[in-house]
Order: sequence, then structure tokens, then C-alpha cells
Amino acid sequence: MALNKSAVVDTALDLLHEAGLPGMSMRTLATRLNVQPSALYWHFPSKQALLAAVAERVLADVAPVEAGPSAPDELRGVARAMRIAVAGVPDGAEIVALGLAAGATNPVAGAVARTCARHGGGDRAAGLTTALTAYVLGLTIEEQTHHNLAAVDPSMPRVHYDSRFDEGLEAMLAGVTD
Repeated sequence: MALNKSAVVDTALDLLHEAGLPGMSMRTLATRLNVQPSALYWHFPSKQALLAAVAERVLADVAPVEAGPSAPDELRGVARAMRIAVAGVPDGAEIVALGLAAGATNPVAGAVARTCARHGGGDRAAGLTTALTAYVLGLTIEEQTHHNLAAVDPSMPRVHYDSRFDEGLEAMLAGVTD
């Protein structure tokens, strides 16, 4: 396999699915790719830059979201698509939070901007992007952490994150009007 950015991100995602974020080091990734760790830095100047690329790959499926009859309907779709994307990778919410902090492009911003443009209120797009992203990542980090802890301690109480997500999302979107 030729070593390029895409191959490194693909292998990083495979490693994350196997070992989660604690098991994903540059050294382990290099070993998996049969290269020296320094070869990775040719493509990514730091682990943070790699995580930003991984975050962008995880979020790639979030947009576009279909147009809906109202801004809250569309934003609900954006939030659900983002949750599905980040929950599909072990420690995905933490990885995306790290990646966004390191400069990854957030496709939620474009989806929210398009929604606001269709339904008025384009001046709210940045704030809504921040609110949706923080809500989805925060709850999904809690959910993934709870899942990891429950794997070690099966006596932990079960939490219904789907209904908690929907209730919180509805509360947040109650203030959004067309």
C-alpha cells in the first residue's frame, strides 16, 4: 500500500475501531503501516493534525441534509446525522472534539448555514452551529464513556441515551423559529 494521507487516515480509523483512542499512537499507527513513525510526519505534522483529518473523515457523512419544511426539522436532521457519524467510531465524539479544536473543517457549519439561508435567520448560523456541535459531541462523549465504563463494570445503571438525546434536542430547538 502506498503511504499517502488517505491511507494513513484509513489505517488510523481501523486502529481506532480496534483499540479506541487510548490505543491509537503514532508509533502504533506507523507499525501497522510498516513504516517508521517519522514517515507519518511527512503527511501530518502532528498527531493533532492527524486527528483533525480523522475527524473530517468521520464527519464527512453529516452533510448534506435534506431540506425540510422548517428550520427545526432540518436542524434535527443535522444533529441526528452528526450523532450517528461520531457514535459509529469508538471514542468518535472525543476524536471529533479534538479534531475540531485542532482545526478540522466542521461540515455541520455548512449544513446549518444552508438551513438558515432557506428559512431566514442567516445571522444565527454560527451560534446554531456551535450549539448543535457542542450538544451532540457532549452527549455522545458521555454516552461513549458510559459504554466504556459499563464494559468494565456491568453493574452500572443503564442509561437511555436515545431518548435523552431527543429530549435535549427538542428543548434546544424549541427556541428556533423560521
